[in-house]
Amino acid sequence: MSETEAQAAPASQQGRSNAESRPRSFGRWLRSRTLAQSYCLLVGAFLLLRGASTLAAGASFALPGDGWRATFQLAIAAILLSSSASRTSAYRAVIAVGATYAIITVLGIINGSDVLGIIPVDTRDKIVHPALAVIALAIWVLGRRRSPGPARA
Repeated sequence: MSETEAQAAPASQQGRSNAESRPRSFGRWLRSRTLAQSYCLLVGAFLLLRGASTLAAGASFALPGDGWRATFQLAIAAILLSSSASRTSAYRAVIAVGATYAIITVLGIINGSDVLGIIPVDTRDKIVHPALAVIALAIWVLGRRRSPGPARA
């Protein structure tokens, strides 16, 4: 078979199996990710949707204001989503975001209604902030417990 024919031939005729030529399913793609990468993708998407919908609804930038909270959420979402491609950067982003949300949780408990007078804290935040911090902490602990193996990018 000539080179031109090989390029035009189906994958099964080029020596590759049908399994190799099929596009990967989303489930298989997601299972190939580490916990840190999955956290980055899922939490990043959640914060992106929450921040964007708050801004679209006409959030206030008064102090404390929902606009500042939405902007913060969009910034965290950008960090998480941009870090999700690499296992190492995803792990580092999870640690940083988890620590940030742990601090925000403590500051929200101390003041009760806002964080540093800028970001308002409502009932939903009193659930979401510690949940994001605890999940990130769990990923950090599980990552530290892993036996050292070959480095993966």
